Amino acid sequence: MLRPSLLLALALALTVACSGEERHRPRGAAAPDPSAPEPPALEVEVLPASRSVRFTTEDGVEIVGTLQPAAHADAPAVVLLHQLGSDRSEWAPLLERLHSQPSLTTLAIDMRGHGESTQSASGALDWHAFDTDAWARARLDVRAALAFLRSDDSGVRPERFAAVGSSIGSSAVIAAAAEEPALTTLVTLSPGRAYHGFDAITPAIGLGDRAILAIVAAEEADSVDTAEAYGRIGHTPAVVVPGNAHGVALFALDPSTVDRTEGFLREHLGAPRPGLSVPVVQPEAPPSDALQPD
Repeated sequence: MLRPSLLLALALALTVACSGEERHRPRGAAAPDPSAPEPPALEVEVLPASRSVRFTTEDGVEIVGTLQPAAHADAPAVVLLHQLGSDRSEWAPLLERLHSQPSLTTLAIDMRGHGESTQSASGALDWHAFDTDAWARARLDVRAALAFLRSDDSGVRPERFAAVGSSIGSSAVIAAAAEEPALTTLVTLSPGRAYHGFDAITPAIGLGDRAILAIVAAEEADSVDTAEAYGRIGHTPAVVVPGNAHGVALFALDPSTVDRTEGFLREHLGAPRPGLSVPVVQPEAPPSDALQPD
């Protein structure tokens, strides 16, 4: 049997605990109902295994990419194009974010003449030998990626599509978007007006109904001009960060650019991620004078 002193101590402890609970409860709030059911736990997504995929462009180039399906087959899809001299592996920092819950389907490809995408109906391809016309056909790589995502072979059924391009990869994204209305959301890192003669301004002029985010380093003057032009077209101000980093190197220079890229994609694709804090970028009013190509 407990001694009276112990019983008194237990009673005091319970009184203090209960009074503390009352003290911290908002005024007017009802006491918790101990019989109420526990709130449902968030579904934990399990992503299917990623896989290497191959498909052919309209002009006979075999494109190789890595497809990571989202947990749900109808999740939005993002196509990613790397910068010159690189390959699809450069997107790892961003892909990790896009695969977090709620996951997006991603297809990162090796652009023609790069990585594993070096075979075509007319022979081997090497980007070092590309002329202006060859670079302009890189838009067909993006179009083929979209066609693949829409096909039964992909195993996914996205209804919304976005594309992200780095440097000359952004030129391919912009040029493809001018021919593909399904590409409603675009992100460009270090875009250029005409890398290797690849015109990325003329096709952009008609994209005023698309969501376009351009991110660039302040010391790259041509890219800043192009990014600001895209900002006027898409009514979203360009993000200009200090320094001279180019393409995906911007992610290492300023990690907030990864947040901005992920946040922009998720916002416009309708797949927000709880807890992601992204600085607000106010839309710009359309300019009074239309942007004109060179």
